[in-house]
Amino acid sequence: MKRKSRRLDLLLVGALLASATTACQDGVATAGDSNAKASQTAAVAIADVVETKAGKVAGSAADADGTVVRLFKGIPYAAPPVGDLRWKPPQSPAPWTDVRDATQWGMRCPQGSSRQGTGDISEDCLVLNVSTPAETTADRLPVMVFFHGGGLTSGTANSDVYNSSGLPRHGVVLVTVNSRLGPIGYMAHPALTAESEHDASGNYGTLDLIASLQWVQANVEAFGGDPGNVLIFGESGGGTKTLSLLSSPLAKGLFHKAIIESGSALISPERATTLESAEERGTKIAAGLGSQDEADVLAALRAASWEDVVAAAADREVGFRANLTVDGWVLPQSVHDTFARGDQHDVPLIVGANSGERGELQENVPLLAKLHSETASSKTYVYNFSHLPTGWRNEPCVAFHGVEIPYVFGAIPDGLTVPTILFLARGGGCTSDDPGVDELDHEVADKTMRLWTQFARSGAPSIESLIEWPAYTGENGQYLDIGATLEVGSGIENAYVAPPEREG
Repeated sequence: MKRKSRRLDLLLVGALLASATTACQDGVATAGDSNAKASQTAAVAIADVVETKAGKVAGSAADADGTVVRLFKGIPYAAPPVGDLRWKPPQSPAPWTDVRDATQWGMRCPQGSSRQGTGDISEDCLVLNVSTPAETTADRLPVMVFFHGGGLTSGTANSDVYNSSGLPRHGVVLVTVNSRLGPIGYMAHPALTAESEHDASGNYGTLDLIASLQWVQANVEAFGGDPGNVLIFGESGGGTKTLSLLSSPLAKGLFHKAIIESGSALISPERATTLESAEERGTKIAAGLGSQDEADVLAALRAASWEDVVAAAADREVGFRANLTVDGWVLPQSVHDTFARGDQHDVPLIVGANSGERGELQENVPLLAKLHSETASSKTYVYNFSHLPTGWRNEPCVAFHGVEIPYVFGAIPDGLTVPTILFLARGGGCTSDDPGVDELDHEVADKTMRLWTQFARSGAPSIESLIEWPAYTGENGQYLDIGATLEVGSGIENAYVAPPEREG
């Protein structure tokens, strides 16, 4: 049943947001629209130096097709989780007095070998990046917070693709987030549970994401963003992160809309890790490190190098897999049960995948869409991304996992030839390293960005001059196919296209 309290909360939020979004139906919000009127403080011009709650940061500015977009890299949103802070909830960052250089990427979080992103690897990695086209703090632009993929194990927000000027050019403030990964971010252990005032362990990476959203609430107005209009979104493992926040009561009030791209598997009833099971794997990791029999097992674990922790967790006999743990605090119940009972955060949701992803389109996306549409009062929208650039379309191959990312961020053509995308393209049957980009790709990217940013502004992705995107219900089963054209279809399960069989 839909909960009346959730409806009332949504109505109150909607009333507050209405005045801030009425003037922005399909364009870039400016200091002259109703967003500016919503500001209760004097407008401050945004320059290359911005003052956050912890101190000043100096970024860089670039002209993006006539729009000045400022990028601030590597801003700490929490203290380095090192020493005694390893495997503890994130703490507030220490303030600084000098202007902090925010023109270089921060550190990538500990992980195994990965070709994703740039920057050295360190536990001092709880940083985020902000791109803003705002001219003053009165602009109050919608905020889009992106969580990168990598299966909770690898990846980084330190990417020219994720931080492209495409989305900011369409009138939003873009935030991309690094958070703890793998065993550093998701290992549980009986001693960690005993140490916790909440009798919980694991899920430290999710606590990082919550801390990043708290930072957004406290600081994004200084970058011209509206803390009352925040969308979270992620692809693959970033979709898992988004689902974790939709399911965690600790994230209440920190965001107002969500998009999940090819990352809905956590909705499956089978994707639930109990605290007991997670602690067993943590005990095996400790044993592999030679720490389990120490008098102070936690001191021994925290003294180990992150490289040794990652290596111990990678041992097949340990059976560790970074996942959300049903710990009774961050995640009181499984994600499936949370949605089935209507306990998720009641916000508008877009969920979808790419046409070459069987499990997502035929299992996870329809299940998540069905549950959210039935138990939340907010609307649910479903998509299938079917587009490929000319070169790959003529091979032929199918829209593989991750191919939508360069289009969502407007990183065409460079985003299609980064090593990760070229690697993933093989799974779709693509064999060439030249995707054959043409003008159509730029058109599809522009349409995709317009849809995503329209949803960020209003919670409804339809654009009168472009497409009427109907909300999904169990009865109509409708979704939007994003390809060379935009077309409404029914039955997302039938959108799957198998990749061509390889010879030999």
